[in-house]
Amino acid sequence: MVMVFMHKVWIALWAAIFVCILGLAGLYSYSMKKVKNGLSYFHSQIIRNEGNVESLEIQYGDIDFQLPFGLMTENLSIEIQTSGTDQHVRISSESVSSQLKGFPSGAMKMEARNISLRSGQESKPLLSNQFKIRDIEVHFIDYEVYVSILNPNQSMRRACKHLAELLDRGGTTSRLKMQGIIHFQFGKGLILPQRFFTQVNGNLTRIVLNRDDLNFVAPKFADRLSEGDLDLVANHPLKAPRLLEIRKDTEEKSRELRWALKSFPEDVYRHVLWSYLLTKEYGSEFAQVVTNSHELGSYNTEEEIAKDRQNNLVGIAYAVSNVPEGKLLEKIKSDPRIHF
Repeated sequence: MVMVFMHKVWIALWAAIFVCILGLAGLYSYSMKKVKNGLSYFHSQIIRNEGNVESLEIQYGDIDFQLPFGLMTENLSIEIQTSGTDQHVRISSESVSSQLKGFPSGAMKMEARNISLRSGQESKPLLSNQFKIRDIEVHFIDYEVYVSILNPNQSMRRACKHLAELLDRGGTTSRLKMQGIIHFQFGKGLILPQRFFTQVNGNLTRIVLNRDDLNFVAPKFADRLSEGDLDLVANHPLKAPRLLEIRKDTEEKSRELRWALKSFPEDVYRHVLWSYLLTKEYGSEFAQVVTNSHELGSYNTEEEIAKDRQNNLVGIAYAVSNVPEGKLLEKIKSDPRIHF
């Protein structure tokens, strides 16, 4: 009787494992239908341009089953071709594994090791606005998300929510650990590394740039960066290239007008334009976070800081009320809210 009972238990166990594997395979197959949309969203947030994922090819080695409910593969490679920006991205990972802690639902832990993100075009960087990211090397990613094989749509929405949190707020409530290096390219031959890692702050996990590396790299993006600027950029690495690009654009446009016009209020215009462009890009709330951070650690007097903050608020208000950028200087000269 005991042997018969154990035999039935053994059969039931393997039947459960087989059902779980089928469920995982079904979840994977379903997920691939959603991956293009997710990658298109990620791509549009980073590049800030029109473009969709047109083709997605995935290759991997043999799949090993890991008890009780896990899968593991090696030599994963993903080829992504986008429209709009005509980007070709190659992603590879030495190993990827997943383990479902519970059946049919529970926490799924996913691990990937030695991940590389590179451009498939030798002459084109991986990501490029004015500032070029040549490639990204991720030493490891450990990620955990609650999934249900019976409700894969909700599981995918949860994972996409975690991605959106990282992109929009710079932090996620999910369990995430990762570490790696971003390689920025300056000019024709200068490529500089920037290390990054995850850091837990309360209930949020943030991706953070290494400050020693940032202190060396950031001046190549923009002038007059305060300690507050550097802290903000370090804590928002996914926004970092665009934030620094807006800062550089502001500096250059202000400088051009200073050369062209007499009695040009350069400092006032720079603060108004900067906060205006930030608001157009990220909204008024984050624009205020960025501009307030700039004053932290600056060498200005309290009176100068108060003046700059007021002018930043006016720039935010102009953006919210859809004042054309070409009208900013005219508005500044007659607006009683401006502090000269």
